[in-house]
Amino acid sequence: MLAADLAEQVGIDATALSKIENGRRSVKSVEIGRIAKALRVSPLALLEPESLPGKMPIAARMAGASVVVGSAYDRLVSLTELHEVLAGHGIHSSPKLASVPAVTGLGWFDAAEKLAQWAREHLSLEGVNGDERFAELAERIQTALSVDVLVESYPDDPLSGAAITDNAFPLIFVNATHPLPRSLFTLAHELGHILGRHDGNSIKLDRELSGTTVDERMANAFAANFLMPEDTVRDAINADGRTEATLIGLAHRLGVSFETLIFRLHNLGLINAAGRDSLRRVNWRQLVLHMSDPAIRGNLDRIAAARFVSRSVTPPPTIRPALLIARATTGFRKGAVSAHALGNLVGRESDELLGAFEDDPDLVRARELIAADYEPQHDEAREERFSGMPY
Repeated sequence: MLAADLAEQVGIDATALSKIENGRRSVKSVEIGRIAKALRVSPLALLEPESLPGKMPIAARMAGASVVVGSAYDRLVSLTELHEVLAGHGIHSSPKLASVPAVTGLGWFDAAEKLAQWAREHLSLEGVNGDERFAELAERIQTALSVDVLVESYPDDPLSGAAITDNAFPLIFVNATHPLPRSLFTLAHELGHILGRHDGNSIKLDRELSGTTVDERMANAFAANFLMPEDTVRDAINADGRTEATLIGLAHRLGVSFETLIFRLHNLGLINAAGRDSLRRVNWRQLVLHMSDPAIRGNLDRIAAARFVSRSVTPPPTIRPALLIARATTGFRKGAVSAHALGNLVGRESDELLGAFEDDPDLVRARELIAADYEPQHDEAREERFSGMPY
């Protein structure tokens, strides 16, 4: 952006902007807001570069310029701002990540294996099948790890997922625009970033899960290992062979796409690269719906088979960040954040939200104290009336 263009958006001339850049002119608060808006950053990115909002532009540049054009990025910036306000009032998050094994010094593959083993022990999805795995994993991340999960739909936004890995405010974001199987893999991928937070970056913004860096390969390997454990896949293949029923049954039970399962078979050395590419071209939807024998359909009845096919176009459910909402509710009661800020977080109008707090015990007690009878029972000396610390 040219300095003259920025100056025009801020409402000052280019000379004044040059003086600001060189430290020879003070900046008005309204100008800070306009500069931040023009640059698509939080004002805190200008005032406190080491804050989480200050680190967002760095993460966006690493992810690619297109990330900052979407509304999902704006949403994440607003959440980091809300976190900073709450933390400034002593309302902190308390993630439960102390028992996560350290993987510093390990290669990306070994780190992924170690973290996936830990995750299976602490967030086990054993017995949770198919479409239920996404919501169940999101719930366990929030309850067992005290890590916020945000799942919202942002159509046409380039951001697939994101992870804030800072211990002060760990959060996973999944763009619900994408189908359920992809969203499940994205959720697990971002969880891998949270658990493997060892590269010094506080924020990960992912357009595609392409595995072009060591950190991204680790997160992909973690997600594959966690969602499709090696023993589960090998046992199914060894028991029944690489048949239509085996592949369809595994993909359905593990909640992943047919293509993701094929990649996993290649990861485990069960097929070669040529086989992977050939199997990816299989029209598995037609295969499932036109199988007359339930055994060939992977033991799925017709309704389950149809649901399995529709999964490829079904988005995940909306999920709100429960821990941040709890913090913001406390902040609202303390007067640290507005009803509008809390309503924006939970998806409710501020007037409706204020009505929900009408019976809040603190509010009821406050009104009782204000309405109480404080008529003086005796004459007070002037010295007594002006005593105390009125601030």
